[in-house]
Amino acid sequence: MPTHNSNRSPLVVLVAAVSLALSGCGGSSSSTATSEPVVKGIYTTAADCADSGKLTYEQCSDLITAAVDAHEKDAPTYSELRFCEAKEGESKCEFTANQKIRPKLLAFLVTVSDPPVAIPLYAHSKGESGFRDLAGNTYMHANEELVFSEHAVTVFERNGKKLRRF
Repeated sequence: MPTHNSNRSPLVVLVAAVSLALSGCGGSSSSTATSEPVVKGIYTTAADCADSGKLTYEQCSDLITAAVDAHEKDAPTYSELRFCEAKEGESKCEFTANQKIRPKLLAFLVTVSDPPVAIPLYAHSKGESGFRDLAGNTYMHANEELVFSEHAVTVFERNGKKLRRF
């Protein structure tokens, strides 16, 4: 038995040395191969985001606060509801504190990256089930690269339908 273990030690050292030597090969591709893929999810609240298990509640809360700030700062505003609804769609606008009208904030696209980021999302402007960002990018449930929380799916589906007025 001792002879077998003594033969095994040089083999272990050789495997370790080869592994170490190869770890330097390939430049940055070796580090990306071991890093986790970027995850993008659509959530409606910090708790909704944290339930995904990718970020803590505090991280989600900070990200969503920053996205709300971006919404407050960057969302287009309209002087009359009819102008907003002509652009955004019926029942897809909200009043601001200073009586301007802007698109209704519905959800957040959270990208789990280094650092993580979140952006505000709005109803799809063409009345389809889906979300869009201020740049005009659309986020549909059929996109397999996105994770939708259950509540985001509900909001997503509800905002694609025309609301009936009785």
